[in-house]
Amino acid sequence: MKKLLYALLAVGMVSCGEKKAEIPANQLAGNDFESIDGWMGDNTPASLTKEKAHSGRYSIKVDPAVEYSMGYSNLLGKLSASKLRKLKVHGWVNLPNGKTEAVLVTQITDPANPAAKPIVWEGLKLTDQVKAFNKWVEVEKEIILPDNVTYANKISVYLWRTGAPEPAFLDDLTIEKVD
Repeated sequence: MKKLLYALLAVGMVSCGEKKAEIPANQLAGNDFESIDGWMGDNTPASLTKEKAHSGRYSIKVDPAVEYSMGYSNLLGKLSASKLRKLKVHGWVNLPNGKTEAVLVTQITDPANPAAKPIVWEGLKLTDQVKAFNKWVEVEKEIILPDNVTYANKISVYLWRTGAPEPAFLDDLTIEKVD
């Protein structure tokens, strides 16, 4: 299943006709969620939606029925040939009001020790950056990686509802290397 998800995320990053511009050199991964529907058959994640989108027709969302969105998960060594020291997670979010407590999570774990505490866990509470509601707002968070992070560690980026009753939408997610 993980291999299928990686393949689908890779397909989502492939250029589709005139819609895509060149990928910036510092971009490690990105997805606009357009290429996922149908690729997973009946296993399409519940967080994939056509309700609202920043670009194209699809975005992901969390709401009372979906606590965690689909997201990105990969080994750091597959993202970059050089050691990563700082990352920027960037996306577009749409919130109905300021009552949501949704968080864009970036975490780095040791897949050899899944029960261990994450090496990095950074959450961007969306209402900290979003002050205009019912419209798409750009958000980003820079994350400094500790020296003990290695190529064998796994990065995961996803949207977490945190129990809030309001939905939150995310589109055009990118992970960038910051020099």
